[in-house]
Amino acid sequence: MGRIHSFAILAALVAATVPALAQQPPAQVYISNESQKYLEFLDFTQPTPKILYNIGAQPDDMVVNSAGQIIYTVPKTGTVNLFDPSTGQNTVLASITYVRDLEIEPGGQTMLIARYTGPAEIIRYSFVTGTWSVLVGKAGKLGTCDGIAYDQWGNLYAVSNHNTIVQINPTTGAILATLVLEPHHNVNGGDGLTWDPYTQSLWATHDGTTGIGLLQIFVNQNGFVSTTSSGFQFFPLPGIVNVDGLKSDGLGNLYVAAIWNALVYNIPSQTITHNVIVKGADGIGLVPGSF
Repeated sequence: MGRIHSFAILAALVAATVPALAQQPPAQVYISNESQKYLEFLDFTQPTPKILYNIGAQPDDMVVNSAGQIIYTVPKTGTVNLFDPSTGQNTVLASITYVRDLEIEPGGQTMLIARYTGPAEIIRYSFVTGTWSVLVGKAGKLGTCDGIAYDQWGNLYAVSNHNTIVQINPTTGAILATLVLEPHHNVNGGDGLTWDPYTQSLWATHDGTTGIGLLQIFVNQNGFVSTTSSGFQFFPLPGIVNVDGLKSDGLGNLYVAAIWNALVYNIPSQTITHNVIVKGADGIGLVPGSF
């Protein structure tokens, strides 16, 4: 990502438009632990997470629905699952090979599922009918597919082929625009993707040629502000060796699952404010009511 530079003027304009951050404790989070094969609960004031459920297979991404239930994927078994922390009950929602990242759509009636390969697709699942259909199929030529996110204007984005963010028509599945992050190199590039209301930007976790960190991707009501390197900015995470899941609390904090760590990144100060060793952290979700 040698083309990345500071974009000081644009960053200053963005900083001037966001509200001042109030002091607050970090949100409690759920974690899908890939290597340990668990769903976990983490309070950042405690040294270790608490096991909620032994999956028995390696999970990937997770989201938390409006009822506080955890929806997570297990690529090896090809399942999308729902776990209810209040009852301890686990249910298989769908069987789809190579499932990865998730995004509950506006309105909460449907969910998008990234199918990483075989071929890479984006699938729309209905909570009402329990059925699914392909939104972006083989013709979309995604290469691979990881993170998915909507912005506040209803624009849809996904991480494609590791090094590219694509904007997608949420009705037809057509690729509307592409933003290349860096020259393609194996699996280097973006992974997790989330919308942050605090900065009114997309953010992505990124393991690239310039290091490991977070990308702020500038968008507006039409989509990408720019499809060149001026359309995003890189923020390194010193001491972190990998990054994956990503969520925002909308209060100036990003929550990152970083394989060996779960951490809180404060956007205004550009610092890691909380960091707990969690061996295997892959997906992350905020506990409702904890922030």
